[in-house]
Amino acid sequence: MPTTPRSAYAHFCMLAKTLERLGDRWALLVVRDLLTGPKRFTDLMDRLGGITPRTLTQRLRDLESEGLVCVDRQPGRREVWYSLTPAGHDLAPSLDELALWGLRHLAAPPAPGEPTHPEHLLNSVRLVLDREKLDVGPATWVVRTLDHDDAYTISGRGGWWTLEARADPDPDVELLGTRRDLANYFATVPATRATGHPGVRVEGHEREISRFLGAVAAFPPLPRAAAPSA
Repeated sequence: MPTTPRSAYAHFCMLAKTLERLGDRWALLVVRDLLTGPKRFTDLMDRLGGITPRTLTQRLRDLESEGLVCVDRQPGRREVWYSLTPAGHDLAPSLDELALWGLRHLAAPPAPGEPTHPEHLLNSVRLVLDREKLDVGPATWVVRTLDHDDAYTISGRGGWWTLEARADPDPDVELLGTRRDLANYFATVPATRATGHPGVRVEGHEREISRFLGAVAAFPPLPRAAAPSA
């Protein structure tokens, strides 16, 4: 990693030294969005509402220089893919704790026009399931949006939950709905969530659907207005 950070606190403190490398605006949010898998520049722009292309380009360069992001450029291929290095993935527990702190102390409806994305909503679902250490046995759930080309997989093993920005080819359950309907589904009270929500379909074998509904009924509602932008 670079020996001269861009903005030095000059403190002999590991937190200060970490913030020297990761304290720039947007940097941690870029890491957050790469934790679910490799992304193209346009994928990151879609998730990072409000960032400019110039700023995103600079943050990706900074994170690459710090050894946190690697860039996949293939000869003859126009698309460039960005992914996290092992050091970048090591930030996952810290980002989870920061997000859980936000859920406990800052959860509120987004301001009018505030950009939102289904991946961030589902990450909150994953965090709550993980915090509760909810163990329903091995589980693989795919969430698909009907109004956008979005697909995500939430997987649970032994009370440990993960989120990936892809569709597992053999899920136990599929949850389908528009971005807004899915957001409202997770914002309902647990009892309503367990019995269904207009506009949202749950597909799969009856036993797996029962396990899924029992799991999502086990945590409190997320902020009601946290509906992704259309």
